[in-house]
Amino acid sequence: MPQVLRVLHVEDSQDDADLIRLALEESGYALVYRRVETALEMRQALGEADWDIVLSDYGLPAFNPAQALRILQESGLDIPFILVSGFMGEEVAVALMKAGAHDFVMKDKLARLAPAIQREVKEAGERQRRRQAEDALRASEKLLSDIASTLGEGLLVQGGNGRLMFMNREAERLLGWTGEELSACNVHESVHYLRPDGSRFPIEECPIVNFAIHKGMRYQSDDDVFVRKGGVAFPVSYVTTPLMEGNKVVATVTAFQDISERKRAEQELLESRRQLQELSVFLQSVRENERTRIARELHDELGQALTALKIDLSWLNEKLSPQEEKITAKLHAMTALVGKTVDAMRRIAEDLRPGMLDDLGLAAAIEHHVGKFIDSTTIACDFAMSHEDFEVEDGVATALFRILQEALTNVARHADATQVKVRLDDLGQEMRLIVEDNGRGLPQQPNKERQTYGLLGMRERVKILGGRLEISSQPGHGTRIEAHIPKQHGEGVNR
Repeated sequence: MPQVLRVLHVEDSQDDADLIRLALEESGYALVYRRVETALEMRQALGEADWDIVLSDYGLPAFNPAQALRILQESGLDIPFILVSGFMGEEVAVALMKAGAHDFVMKDKLARLAPAIQREVKEAGERQRRRQAEDALRASEKLLSDIASTLGEGLLVQGGNGRLMFMNREAERLLGWTGEELSACNVHESVHYLRPDGSRFPIEECPIVNFAIHKGMRYQSDDDVFVRKGGVAFPVSYVTTPLMEGNKVVATVTAFQDISERKRAEQELLESRRQLQELSVFLQSVRENERTRIARELHDELGQALTALKIDLSWLNEKLSPQEEKITAKLHAMTALVGKTVDAMRRIAEDLRPGMLDDLGLAAAIEHHVGKFIDSTTIACDFAMSHEDFEVEDGVATALFRILQEALTNVARHADATQVKVRLDDLGQEMRLIVEDNGRGLPQQPNKERQTYGLLGMRERVKILGGRLEISSQPGHGTRIEAHIPKQHGEGVNR
């Protein structure tokens, strides 16, 4: 089918117009055609329809091609403008071409007209597609810029040469640089030239440059510093991602955040934990000292009083005659009750603070406690120690004894075990205590209403002394508690 061509023709001669129409139709065009003779008619035609080409005669008496070309240009439409004239000097033609006309064809050479129109229409179409692509690119860039501007983190886009290509408003706010200012500088030497300790950070060691730009590798840092315009450093976390074309890095995108608030919160948390640990150390010390004091008073005062009372009861019993059987029986009962009270008092005092721990040392105290556990339960106990005695600080000895005490109490009360293994080893720089049973194990989902303060207490004791506590357990396969505590602790406090 013939190609449709929409032609706006500035021509005052109907005969010349018919001649040109005939030439175009013979060239295979189906014409949508309109002829105008005045500026007003041309403006109306441009506003009322779309045109592929504007043809203009040169010899119009009242409306010349220069005026027609100016009207077309003022309309803002990109329509090829071709001069078609029977006579026109070369200088005039050159002047009109410089003014914006696309070509000129003499009326005696109309065979050139169709090819000239085809070429100019094609170029106009290419210009239109290029403008559309440029408009789409600008719209896409604006959308990307708008999206980047709404992000709560700074963005720095660098080319493969390390120069800045783009930065969003958040990056400008955080760094104090505008994109125009930073694009004229080396990004590393402007915002990344300091280490967290304040020393210089050579560009040769910069991971953004070495990993992302040079090697095309993604790089992430959770603790670094950038420098604001003016030289003030602030902590940041960032992720740098390379953009690749084949094997070549064409750009890198660095997304970063100011973590000053996070660092401040972390510091406050660390300080709070330090204070809590100091308080825990103090409370442990106070509790052990109080237990020692109470145990000593029970033993020295109440124990002596009960012993004296028992002696007095024996003395009274000797003074009574055999005939006073009821009184004698009562004295025997009272003596037995005092004996039981003395035994209970000694047991309570030992639970509070075993005197053997202070008098005979850690090994004897643990061996004695394991023996009591065996005597008071039906659970078989496999007990072993690497030494007959251990040289450790009082605080370490107390912690190991209390962990054993709590662990065996848990086994007796909750484990439903038939066997438990206890081992105490001197590993040179640290002590190791292992308590392992074959009981029911710890529940996978502990009851929140039942707080495991015993295990928490073990962990806190070990942590205070710079050690570690490992607890492993599987339902139906028992529980293993393993404590490692350094033999020497800086504070040397009896905890």
